[in-house]
Amino acid sequence: MTSQQYEKFIKIRERFRQEVDKYRENYPDFAESLLKRYEQEEKGMRAFVYNEKLDYLEKNDSIKYVWVTDNPGFRESKENKYAVGISGKTGKNFMEENGFVKDFDREVIVLNKSFVHTKVTSELGKFNLYGDILKKNQKFMGELACGLQEIFGCDMWILGTSNLNKIFKSFRETIESKGEFDDIYFYYHFSQGQFKKAYNRKKNELMNQNPKEICKIIGIENRNKLFKG
Repeated sequence: MTSQQYEKFIKIRERFRQEVDKYRENYPDFAESLLKRYEQEEKGMRAFVYNEKLDYLEKNDSIKYVWVTDNPGFRESKENKYAVGISGKTGKNFMEENGFVKDFDREVIVLNKSFVHTKVTSELGKFNLYGDILKKNQKFMGELACGLQEIFGCDMWILGTSNLNKIFKSFRETIESKGEFDDIYFYYHFSQGQFKKAYNRKKNELMNQNPKEICKIIGIENRNKLFKG
């Protein structure tokens, strides 16, 4: 990072941390309902999850991608870090093994469309009582992702397309309001082999062995489907 990039990154990172702290302070009832719903009241669980991996990034690190997944699951809530579950590790291995990055944790910033923890993403749609809080949360995360992408001038990968018109509609609208999508790519999740299946299909269809070219084509095709209007 340049000195200017690092200073801007620190400001955005602290704004993220402060927003999570604000939710913990202002919405204790919501937090309690989240944790009780899954009987995850064991010590160390968090309803609102900041990504502590951001604290490890240093000025001499080079950010090549901003990733945005859905929302924190069990391991993310427990460790206060993103992309530490099975799907996150699968994605990390894919990026490193196929030459996108050398060190995922030092070259990829991972965010979520929401920092609100649930056992499975679909559960977010069941908290109607807190709908305004969830919309506000997604808007914040969309703005955060765009802000970081602007700082580093890198590609953004948004993982998970099925809920962008439903549960994560506010996030999608925030991204859409940017009005410029050339460096934003959309993919299926790495969970349950979804990403790899789509990748292999396109690889066979194109008769192409270049992972970056294959992923770029997939990301653009998905983007065009989502924003065809």
